[in-house]
Amino acid sequence: MSEANVEAVRGFYEKAAVGDFSPLAELGDEFEFVTSPELPDAGTYRGEAARRWVRTWIESFEELTIEATELVGVGDSVFVGLLQRGRVPGSEASIEGRWWAVYTFRDGEPARLQLFPDRTQALEAAGLRD
Repeated sequence: MSEANVEAVRGFYEKAAVGDFSPLAELGDEFEFVTSPELPDAGTYRGEAARRWVRTWIESFEELTIEATELVGVGDSVFVGLLQRGRVPGSEASIEGRWWAVYTFRDGEPARLQLFPDRTQALEAAGLRD
């Protein structure tokens, strides 16, 4: 199942790398999003609240893209290195950020996404080592 989960995450980020975040609408009401404490409005969000948090984040940038730089499947989880690029509205300055995520799948569907500012934290959450 791990390879299918990796391919599902890869497919999402192939779209996100060109600014297409439409697959977010497909996340179910049981989907859980856990943000890093370093982010504004950090916490755990489910269903529509999770989709709304992510949409708000996306809409807070112009020309946002998010690229998967590393994908590792382990059991029902996928560890992902992320590179985010975009612009703050009204500015010509580009910004770039690196994040790490762990997706957990249940019955072949993404059930949980945890977001981390630190690679080591994400690896640990996925049950991997650096």
